[in-house]
Amino acid sequence: MPVSNGARKARPSKSVSRLDADIKSLPLRDRKKLQQRTALLKVALQLFRDQGFESARMEDIARIAEVSIPTVYNYFANKRDVLVEVLKQDRQDALPLYDAVLKNPPGTPAEAFAALIYANVSIIRRPADKRLWREILAAVARSHDREKDSFEANHRVFKDYIERLLRHFIEAGKLSADLPLEIAADVIYAVNSQNLRHLASSERSSPEKIRELALKQIEFVLDRWSVNTSVSTTRGKPVKHKQ
Repeated sequence: MPVSNGARKARPSKSVSRLDADIKSLPLRDRKKLQQRTALLKVALQLFRDQGFESARMEDIARIAEVSIPTVYNYFANKRDVLVEVLKQDRQDALPLYDAVLKNPPGTPAEAFAALIYANVSIIRRPADKRLWREILAAVARSHDREKDSFEANHRVFKDYIERLLRHFIEAGKLSADLPLEIAADVIYAVNSQNLRHLASSERSSPEKIRELALKQIEFVLDRWSVNTSVSTTRGKPVKHKQ
């Protein structure tokens, strides 16, 4: 879920084109509001990168954006709200990359999920990007204090893509039809989350290395979910039965 605000380099999809058209169709006042909100998020991102999430203040956002403090609060209730909106914007920016994997997935399930994870982390390359993501991950860990909140809703978007890929390979006969879909999606999402943390904390790691690592990890996991294995659950735990 890398935050970019324009940093992602993806071909515009039809959905993005429709979004652009929708924005242009808005009344001038609403367009200006959207532009102001986007500008404030960009300033907030830079502050999180330079000062850290905890040190950045709403007053700093207003000062750098050259707007009044009440203007910032008109858009965001507090700094946690800014963080939520940053993550939502990043997820929106990433959708064309996810859609590209889903539209033309690689031949094997492991390759497809590795490609999806790569799409999710592909812009975290520079030391500054990694520093920013360490700040964001730490802030999310402190702020995500309820089972169902805005952070979980944002996670759900990516998990939906995982589930759609799982269904694709089940229908193609490459994964067991007995696969517990929700548990499988949770496991693959956990692989994604762990690799995101590893990438953000490692100077030597890169999105390409994460893709290679994710491929090996998911190949290991999917071995028990292949068409040669029926999967059942005992007290929520998958049990492997050779056919």
